[in-house]
Amino acid sequence: MRKAGAQGSSSKADVVPGAQAVDLDQQGQEARDAGVSDVCRLLAAPEDLARLQQLRAEVSSKLASSRSTLSSTTAAQVDAARYGLQLLDKSHRHIAKLRLCIDRIDELCGECSTLVENHDKIRALSHAHRNVQQVLEELGDIIDLPMRAAAVEELMNAGDGGMVAAFEGLTVLEGTANNIKEAWRRNAKKSSDLGELADYLTQVGEAMTSFERRLWSLARDYHALAQRQPRRLVDVARVVEMQQQMDAHYASTKATYVRPRHYRERLLMEMEAAVAQRFAPLLALCAHHGQPNSKVKYDQDGNRVLSEARDYLGALTDVERCDPLGHRLPGATDAELAVMQIREEDMFDEDMWLETLLGGFGALEAELAEAYDYVSPCFPPHYNIFDIIFQMYHVQFAQAMDTVGQVSQALSTAGQLRLMQWVCGYQQTLRGLGVQEELVRLPVAPMSLDSAPGFALLINSYTDRMEATMTAWYRAILAQDAAGQPQQMTDGTLRTPGVVDFFRMLNEQVSVLEEISTGEVLLAAASRSLKLMQDFVAAQQELLKPGGVSALLAAAAAAAAAGPAGVSGSSSSGTKLAAATAAAAAAGGKAAGSAAELSFEMVASFLNNSVDCYNQSLEFTEHVQSLLDEGLSSQLDVEDTCRAFLELAKAWGQRLVELMYADAGIVEQWRRMYSSADWLNGKTCATLLATIGDYFQDVTTFVEPGFCRRVCEGVLEEHVRRASSAAVASLDRGAVAAVAAMGSGAAAAAAAGGGGGVDADDLVLGRLVQDERDVQLFFEPFVPRDRLMRRVTQLAGLRELLDSSEPEGILAGYRAVLELNPAITPAMVEKLLASRPGLSKAQLNDVALQCRELYAKALRKQQQGSTAAAGAAAGGVVPGAAGLGQAGDGSGKGWKFWGR
Repeated sequence: MRKAGAQGSSSKADVVPGAQAVDLDQQGQEARDAGVSDVCRLLAAPEDLARLQQLRAEVSSKLASSRSTLSSTTAAQVDAARYGLQLLDKSHRHIAKLRLCIDRIDELCGECSTLVENHDKIRALSHAHRNVQQVLEELGDIIDLPMRAAAVEELMNAGDGGMVAAFEGLTVLEGTANNIKEAWRRNAKKSSDLGELADYLTQVGEAMTSFERRLWSLARDYHALAQRQPRRLVDVARVVEMQQQMDAHYASTKATYVRPRHYRERLLMEMEAAVAQRFAPLLALCAHHGQPNSKVKYDQDGNRVLSEARDYLGALTDVERCDPLGHRLPGATDAELAVMQIREEDMFDEDMWLETLLGGFGALEAELAEAYDYVSPCFPPHYNIFDIIFQMYHVQFAQAMDTVGQVSQALSTAGQLRLMQWVCGYQQTLRGLGVQEELVRLPVAPMSLDSAPGFALLINSYTDRMEATMTAWYRAILAQDAAGQPQQMTDGTLRTPGVVDFFRMLNEQVSVLEEISTGEVLLAAASRSLKLMQDFVAAQQELLKPGGVSALLAAAAAAAAAGPAGVSGSSSSGTKLAAATAAAAAAGGKAAGSAAELSFEMVASFLNNSVDCYNQSLEFTEHVQSLLDEGLSSQLDVEDTCRAFLELAKAWGQRLVELMYADAGIVEQWRRMYSSADWLNGKTCATLLATIGDYFQDVTTFVEPGFCRRVCEGVLEEHVRRASSAAVASLDRGAVAAVAAMGSGAAAAAAAGGGGGVDADDLVLGRLVQDERDVQLFFEPFVPRDRLMRRVTQLAGLRELLDSSEPEGILAGYRAVLELNPAITPAMVEKLLASRPGLSKAQLNDVALQCRELYAKALRKQQQGSTAAAGAAAGGVVPGAAGLGQAGDGSGKGWKFWGR
């Protein structure tokens, strides 16, 4: 059957190729026929012969494409056949190998058939074999530890990425070492000594120590790495982060045999140490202020040698010198060079010290900005590494400024300004880096625990010097103003130049700081400027006291003798200060030995100066407040300071009133008031008002228009006060002599008790009424009507007090008089009412009680009000009362009018 089948298949194989050949010939013939029919179709018309070349080209193109396709298809079939043959050969080899394995299995099965009864021994042997193999593997790992540790050390210095790979390798090695130590500790029964294994494990520890040393050296050099090799710094951060994660993992798994490393804290410590190392030279430089840092040469005469030239033998050939005042000296002659001796001395050059210090500060400030640009991107965002670096730098800067603050008094003014300018620029840099405003200010460093921060000491030192300069200034210009003569302006008002100089100097002092800061420095200067304004007001208030002018001039002379004060402003300011001090000293010398007092014109000029000070203080404070940072201007007590100048102007206005009433003519007329015939016939009051009118002409010319009415109102107030004092003080004077001196027979007869004439009581009452009208008419052009009528009402109350027989009228009159003149005591009223007809004893007691209550209430109101006004009122009463008490005949009898 197999043979027949084989023959059948072979015959079939012989037939198939012939059939295929027949098919190919037939297909070829069909293709030729199809081609001929296509050609005939394409060349059916005679004009188609023109397309013959085109058709040939198309046929050639199709033929080439067909041949190419056939060739590629044939090659693909050949490759597929070759690959199939290769697979077939590989399958044949595997089949042969499988047959060999099957044969080997059959042999082994035959050998093992006798081992079935030894199964337990075989299992024990298998376990022993596996354990031995594991021990050998671990021993191999231990033996490889030094080699692998050395490879890791080489990897540390391989460049970018090497630190991370080295740390990963060391972590694996250290884990292996830890596992070995722990296994040995658990399994060792007698001794925990590792023996020879310790040498292998020690090398792992040494490799880790070397790695950490390298890691922290890179961390300390973080600033340079961030700019030159940022990948290295990134690797450091990655290593730290990986160790932090492992520490957290060991802590969560309670692997107590693994000690946490706290790499993050160590990283920050190393960076802080690097920052402290950068600041160490500058901190030492800050502490060395005042110590010699340069050398200077002098000749034998004390002239400073600027440069010198010598020949090869060392002999002087040329020299440039200047005298102690800084003036250049002419060149030395050969004879002078031959005998010239040059010595060298150590000195402290503050400019050199400042240049070095500020240069170092500037470099470190630039490092902080570079840390924001280069260091911060190398660390994970949750590290907030820039905030940490900023705080490190900030504390060091604060410590440096604390050291400088301890010697701030020894710094020159220019040096203080340069340091404050740098601090303000540094704070502005921090704002530009996005630091929060509350963190911009320098913190309190350890040196500041027992004192103010260094920057505050520096500001205080500068403002103290500024205050001392300005104090010397305004004392000198006040003395110069007080000793000189006022200047009349184009509008007729009087002024002195001191106010202009004071505020010009004040603006100069503040303008220096405007360019430096609009924050705490300018705020400190503005606060000190307001204090200077208050001191300026206080100094002028001293001029109002008795002997104040003489004391001021004497102090100016003493200051000039002691030498010029230091000036924190420009050199021109110092020159003008010296000139003002000299002029004030000269004026003080002229005034020595005599009590200098201010004239009426000078008081008017000081009043106008105070008004100008108020206006200029408002402009000054508005300008400063517009410059200050938001929220700082509210810390200035501007309103009270500026208003103090207005209060001072009022005080000067009161001094004008006092000077007017100190006039000899006015004093004489007040001596005649209520006690002479001239008063009864109206001459005294008319003369008094005419004299006051002459003064008013000067007041309206010399004084600022806005304060003229205040002065006139003060004169009216003083007039009413003196009138009440004079009227009450005239109570005990005899009326008979005064009436007899009137020169009128009818009036004299009436005063003697005769009939048919005018009663003396009516004459006095009529005179009081007429005085009220005269005062009202006189002051009407100068005083607002409401205030004028208030004072006239007080005069009417005085008349009511002197004339009324009703308790209500007496109390109303006393209340009106007390409002202006608390010097009228209840005792004086009781004495006045003692002989008043129409009042019973009970009424007198009741009126006296109510008068005491009114007086006590007036005293409380006076204490709560202005003490200065009360003093001025008391001062106006006492001289008038004493002077008026000397008039009359001293008989002790009052006019019948007062006791009616």
